[in-house]
Amino acid sequence: MTYARADFRRLLATLRGTLITREGEPLSCALHDAEHSHGLLTLVLPDGKLLPLHVAEACNIADVIKSVERILNMPRSNVACSELSEVLLLRLDVLREYIAAAVKRHDGLSYTETEADRVIRRWAGFLKHPSDYVFAHRCLASWELSFDPPAIQIDCAFLAAWDAFRPAERDQKKSDLAHQVVEVELPEVAKIEAFFQSSAKHVGDLIRVSLLAGATTNSHFIHLRPIE
Repeated sequence: MTYARADFRRLLATLRGTLITREGEPLSCALHDAEHSHGLLTLVLPDGKLLPLHVAEACNIADVIKSVERILNMPRSNVACSELSEVLLLRLDVLREYIAAAVKRHDGLSYTETEADRVIRRWAGFLKHPSDYVFAHRCLASWELSFDPPAIQIDCAFLAAWDAFRPAERDQKKSDLAHQVVEVELPEVAKIEAFFQSSAKHVGDLIRVSLLAGATTNSHFIHLRPIE
Protein backbone atom coordinates (compact mmCIF):
# COMPACT_ATOMS: atom_id res chain seq x y z
CA MET A 1 0.00 0.00 0.00
CA THR A 2 1.19 3.48 -0.86
CA TYR A 3 -0.56 6.82 -0.57
CA ALA A 4 -2.72 8.58 -3.17
CA ARG A 5 -3.53 12.24 -3.79
CA ALA A 6 -6.53 12.09 -1.49
CA ASP A 7 -4.28 10.80 1.30
CA PHE A 8 -1.74 13.56 0.71
CA ARG A 9 -4.47 16.22 0.77
CA ARG A 10 -5.84 14.83 4.01
CA LEU A 11 -2.40 14.71 5.60
CA LEU A 12 -1.63 18.24 4.43
CA ALA A 13 -4.79 19.51 6.11
CA THR A 14 -3.90 17.69 9.33
CA LEU A 15 -0.33 18.99 9.28
CA ARG A 16 -1.56 22.55 8.88
CA GLY A 17 -4.04 22.03 11.70
CA THR A 18 -1.48 20.69 14.17
CA LEU A 19 2.09 21.78 13.42
CA ILE A 20 1.52 25.03 11.50
CA THR A 21 -0.07 28.15 12.98
CA ARG A 22 -2.88 30.18 11.48
CA GLU A 23 -0.23 32.66 10.36
CA GLY A 24 1.41 29.93 8.29
CA GLU A 25 4.46 29.55 10.53
CA PRO A 26 5.68 26.20 11.89
CA LEU A 27 4.61 25.74 15.50
CA SER A 28 8.22 25.60 16.73
CA CYS A 29 8.79 29.22 15.69
CA ALA A 30 7.09 30.22 18.95
CA LEU A 31 10.37 29.21 20.63
CA HIS A 32 11.88 32.41 19.22
CA ASP A 33 9.75 34.28 21.75
CA ALA A 34 11.01 32.15 24.62
CA GLU A 35 13.90 33.98 26.25
CA HIS A 36 15.42 30.82 27.67
CA SER A 37 15.14 28.53 24.66
CA HIS A 38 18.02 26.15 24.03
CA GLY A 39 20.12 27.05 21.01
CA LEU A 40 19.47 30.78 21.32
CA LEU A 41 22.11 32.89 19.62
CA THR A 42 22.21 36.55 20.63
CA LEU A 43 24.25 39.21 18.86
CA VAL A 44 25.91 41.87 21.01
CA LEU A 45 26.04 45.05 18.92
CA PRO A 46 28.98 47.46 19.18
CA ASP A 47 26.85 49.83 21.30
CA GLY A 48 26.10 47.02 23.77
CA LYS A 49 22.54 46.39 22.68
CA LEU A 50 21.41 42.77 22.49
CA LEU A 51 19.76 41.35 19.38
CA PRO A 52 18.25 37.86 19.80
CA LEU A 53 18.84 36.35 16.41
CA HIS A 54 18.32 32.65 16.19
CA VAL A 55 17.06 29.60 18.08
CA ALA A 56 18.72 26.64 16.41
CA GLU A 57 16.31 23.98 17.63
CA ALA A 58 13.28 26.06 16.64
CA CYS A 59 14.64 26.61 13.14
CA ASN A 60 15.71 23.01 12.65
CA ILE A 61 12.27 21.68 13.58
CA ALA A 62 10.58 24.40 11.52
CA ASP A 63 12.63 23.55 8.44
CA VAL A 64 11.56 19.91 8.60
CA ILE A 65 7.90 20.83 9.13
CA LYS A 66 8.05 23.07 6.05
CA SER A 67 9.74 20.35 4.02
CA VAL A 68 7.00 17.87 4.99
CA GLU A 69 4.44 20.47 3.93
CA ARG A 70 6.16 20.83 0.54
CA ILE A 71 6.25 17.06 0.04
CA LEU A 72 2.54 16.79 0.77
CA ASN A 73 1.72 19.73 -1.47
CA MET A 74 3.94 18.65 -4.37
CA PRO A 75 2.36 15.67 -6.18
CA ARG A 76 -0.22 16.15 -8.93
CA SER A 77 -0.95 12.46 -9.56
CA ASN A 78 -1.41 9.22 -7.68
CA VAL A 79 1.78 7.91 -9.28
CA ALA A 80 3.78 10.83 -7.88
CA CYS A 81 2.25 10.28 -4.45
CA SER A 82 3.19 6.61 -4.59
CA GLU A 83 6.78 7.49 -5.44
CA LEU A 84 6.98 10.01 -2.59
CA SER A 85 5.35 7.81 0.05
CA GLU A 86 8.60 6.40 1.39
CA VAL A 87 10.30 9.80 1.18
CA LEU A 88 7.51 11.21 3.32
CA LEU A 89 7.94 8.57 6.04
CA LEU A 90 11.70 9.06 6.15
CA ARG A 91 11.28 12.81 6.45
CA LEU A 92 8.81 12.32 9.29
CA ASP A 93 11.47 10.33 11.12
CA VAL A 94 13.85 13.29 10.84
CA LEU A 95 11.14 15.43 12.44
CA ARG A 96 10.71 12.84 15.19
CA GLU A 97 14.45 12.83 15.93
CA TYR A 98 14.75 16.63 15.98
CA ILE A 99 11.82 17.00 18.35
CA ALA A 100 13.05 14.20 20.63
CA ALA A 101 16.53 15.75 20.80
CA ALA A 102 15.12 19.19 21.63
CA VAL A 103 12.92 17.84 24.41
CA LYS A 104 15.68 15.68 25.91
CA ARG A 105 18.05 18.65 26.12
CA HIS A 106 15.57 20.71 28.13
CA ASP A 107 16.04 20.46 31.89
CA GLY A 108 12.34 20.85 32.60
CA LEU A 109 11.12 18.05 30.34
CA SER A 110 11.53 14.35 29.81
CA TYR A 111 10.84 12.73 26.46
CA THR A 112 8.28 9.93 26.41
CA GLU A 113 7.96 8.15 23.08
CA THR A 114 4.32 7.67 22.11
CA GLU A 115 3.00 4.77 20.05
CA ALA A 116 2.61 7.20 17.15
CA ASP A 117 6.30 8.11 17.47
CA ARG A 118 7.24 4.43 17.55
CA VAL A 119 5.33 3.74 14.34
CA ILE A 120 7.40 6.32 12.46
CA ARG A 121 10.67 5.15 14.03
CA ARG A 122 10.00 1.53 13.10
CA TRP A 123 9.08 2.32 9.53
CA ALA A 124 12.12 4.50 9.00
CA GLY A 125 14.32 1.68 10.27
CA PHE A 126 12.74 -0.76 7.84
CA LEU A 127 12.83 1.60 4.85
CA LYS A 128 16.48 2.49 5.45
CA HIS A 129 17.66 -1.06 6.19
CA PRO A 130 15.19 -3.59 4.72
CA SER A 131 17.79 -6.35 4.54
CA ASP A 132 18.04 -6.24 8.33
CA TYR A 133 14.50 -7.62 8.41
CA VAL A 134 13.88 -9.75 5.32
CA PHE A 135 16.31 -10.85 2.66
CA ALA A 136 14.69 -9.87 -0.64
CA HIS A 137 15.87 -8.37 -3.90
CA ARG A 138 13.08 -5.85 -3.67
CA CYS A 139 10.28 -5.12 -1.25
CA LEU A 140 7.16 -5.31 -3.35
CA ALA A 141 4.00 -3.32 -2.91
CA SER A 142 0.79 -5.30 -3.29
CA TRP A 143 0.24 -6.70 -6.79
CA GLU A 144 -3.24 -8.00 -5.89
CA LEU A 145 -1.94 -11.48 -6.69
CA SER A 146 -1.56 -14.60 -4.61
CA PHE A 147 1.76 -16.32 -4.06
CA ASP A 148 2.73 -19.85 -3.08
CA PRO A 149 4.08 -19.75 -0.43
CA PRO A 150 2.09 -16.66 0.65
CA ALA A 151 3.87 -13.33 0.52
CA ILE A 152 5.18 -11.99 3.82
CA GLN A 153 3.22 -8.93 4.95
CA ILE A 154 5.40 -6.12 6.23
CA ASP A 155 3.02 -3.86 8.13
CA CYS A 156 2.75 -2.03 11.45
CA ALA A 157 1.98 -5.25 13.33
CA PHE A 158 5.03 -7.01 11.82
CA LEU A 159 7.35 -4.14 12.77
CA ALA A 160 5.89 -3.83 16.27
CA ALA A 161 6.52 -7.53 16.86
CA TRP A 162 10.04 -7.21 15.43
CA ASP A 163 10.74 -4.29 17.76
CA ALA A 164 10.10 -6.57 20.73
CA PHE A 165 12.38 -9.42 19.55
CA ARG A 166 15.74 -10.07 21.16
CA PRO A 167 18.74 -10.11 18.77
CA ALA A 168 18.76 -13.92 18.54
CA GLU A 169 15.05 -13.94 17.80
CA ARG A 170 15.55 -11.41 15.02
CA ASP A 171 18.27 -13.54 13.46
CA GLN A 172 16.01 -16.59 13.56
CA LYS A 173 13.08 -14.68 12.09
CA LYS A 174 15.26 -13.31 9.31
CA SER A 175 16.45 -16.84 8.53
CA ASP A 176 12.86 -18.13 8.46
CA LEU A 177 11.83 -15.42 5.98
CA ALA A 178 14.88 -15.65 3.73
CA HIS A 179 14.26 -15.51 -0.03
CA GLN A 180 10.52 -15.01 0.27
CA VAL A 181 8.34 -12.49 -1.53
CA VAL A 182 7.24 -9.63 0.67
CA GLU A 183 4.41 -7.14 0.37
CA VAL A 184 4.73 -3.79 2.10
CA GLU A 185 1.68 -2.17 3.66
CA LEU A 186 2.65 1.34 4.75
CA PRO A 187 0.97 2.73 7.87
CA GLU A 188 -2.59 3.94 7.56
CA VAL A 189 -3.13 7.66 7.09
CA ALA A 190 -4.67 7.85 10.56
CA LYS A 191 -1.41 6.67 12.11
CA ILE A 192 0.49 9.50 10.41
CA GLU A 193 -2.13 11.95 11.61
CA ALA A 194 -1.60 10.60 15.12
CA PHE A 195 2.13 11.29 14.68
CA PHE A 196 1.41 14.91 13.72
CA GLN A 197 -0.69 15.26 16.86
CA SER A 198 2.00 13.65 19.01
CA SER A 199 4.65 15.95 17.53
CA ALA A 200 2.49 18.99 18.18
CA LYS A 201 2.10 17.89 21.81
CA HIS A 202 5.87 17.51 22.24
CA VAL A 203 6.55 20.92 20.66
CA GLY A 204 3.76 22.53 22.66
CA ASP A 205 5.25 21.21 25.90
CA LEU A 206 8.65 22.51 24.86
CA ILE A 207 7.24 25.97 24.15
CA ARG A 208 5.30 26.07 27.41
CA VAL A 209 8.26 25.09 29.58
CA SER A 210 10.65 27.39 27.70
CA LEU A 211 8.35 30.38 28.20
CA LEU A 212 8.12 29.62 31.92
CA ALA A 213 11.87 29.02 32.38
CA GLY A 214 13.74 30.63 35.23
CA ALA A 215 16.46 33.24 35.14
CA THR A 216 19.21 31.00 33.74
CA THR A 217 19.59 31.61 30.03
CA ASN A 218 20.97 29.16 27.51
CA SER A 219 21.87 31.82 24.98
CA HIS A 220 25.25 32.04 23.32
CA PHE A 221 26.48 35.58 22.77
CA ILE A 222 28.29 36.69 19.61
CA HIS A 223 30.02 40.07 19.90
CA LEU A 224 30.13 42.24 16.82
CA ARG A 225 33.01 44.64 16.26
CA PRO A 226 33.25 47.38 13.64
CA ILE A 227 35.49 46.53 10.68
CA GLU A 228 38.65 48.62 10.97
